Amino acid sequence: MQILSTGNEEIDQRLAGGIPHPSFIVIEGSHGSGKTGIALLFTQAYLRAGLRVTYFTSEGDSYSFINKAAQSGFDLLDYFSKGNLYIYNMSVGLSINENFANIMLKQLTNVLIKDIIKTEAIIIDSLSYLAEATADYVRLAIETFRRISDEGKSVVITFHPNSFQQEVDLMMKNSADGYIRLTEASIAGRRLKVMNIIKLKGLQSGAQSNITFDIDPAFGIKVIPIVVS
Repeated sequence: MQILSTGNEEIDQRLAGGIPHPSFIVIEGSHGSGKTGIALLFTQAYLRAGLRVTYFTSEGDSYSFINKAAQSGFDLLDYFSKGNLYIYNMSVGLSINENFANIMLKQLTNVLIKDIIKTEAIIIDSLSYLAEATADYVRLAIETFRRISDEGKSVVITFHPNSFQQEVDLMMKNSADGYIRLTEASIAGRRLKVMNIIKLKGLQSGAQSNITFDIDPAFGIKVIPIVVS
């Protein structure tokens, strides 16, 4: 297992070096809690280390995604242009029912199995987009993510709280190497985001488990030196 710098000195200091690779990490948080920002931080870490990344998003096409990432302080255009970043848009502009979610989730796992040779890290932001899928399909996807990680890749998944049945939710968190929970806090009238690292295999000694941050368009993730429990 390697420890990869995120490219953000403040975050690296609090993680005692960076993030582990390979690993299977799940990131849970409500809307606005910073899930995409943390997913982009992981993406930046993998790309900076010379790894190829496949990113599944529900935020529009490739260039829309690249532009939105830049607005959050993450410049990914060069990596995308050179073929080190693959972007798949999960959004189809239709309401997602159970049958359609099952098909989409099966297709997603098929793409991973078929194209896994060309990538070292996979980001899915967010799996909640396919929350209507039946438990069996979600369990199969989780087993696929775990197997891919065991083969030396990194898999990062974001999702909203209570998106899945409790049994599936627990399976995902228990089978993952890392579980990060994101919340929001109001301090002196300012809305901040809080990253709670519940577990993270390979995390170095001295790392902090509670990090308060905000997202600055000019800087990316900005650590706030306040501990919020």
